[in-house]
Amino acid sequence: MYRQTLVPEILKDDEGSVTMGWVGDGTFHARFVGALSASLGTSYVARLREIVSTVSAIGYFSDARELTRYDLVARSAIARLVLENRRKFSAIVMLTWSGGITPAIRAFAESVGEPIVVLSDAGEFDKLLIAAAPLAKQRLDPRTWARAPLPNAVRR
Repeated sequence: MYRQTLVPEILKDDEGSVTMGWVGDGTFHARFVGALSASLGTSYVARLREIVSTVSAIGYFSDARELTRYDLVARSAIARLVLENRRKFSAIVMLTWSGGITPAIRAFAESVGEPIVVLSDAGEFDKLLIAAAPLAKQRLDPRTWARAPLPNAVRR
């Protein structure tokens, strides 16, 4: 079973990154920065698929405010995962990138149906996130993340 750890995971390549993790009981958050390449998107979906397979319900918050571009393969893989596991998603809240709410995002939201919320206002997204997980802001702050010791580290 997947343990809901408080330290986010970071996946990255030369073009962008995804920081993801639990920010509250049953509330999962993913933040996309830079470009979401096909390989990064595929890695993210594989990891999210593992996580979703171990829970009965998940509130999913996707923050793409710092996304600059995405590969269609990555976007399609995320959409397929959500649609395949639709009943497990108790909430889907998406903050769009600077490109706003595009026809593709609208089509995705329509195909998923309720309870999906697509926003272009970061303040509204943050309010919904805090309502779902009151400690989310603290858990998303890198200064609060515990660092695991490096393997074979010299201890003094």
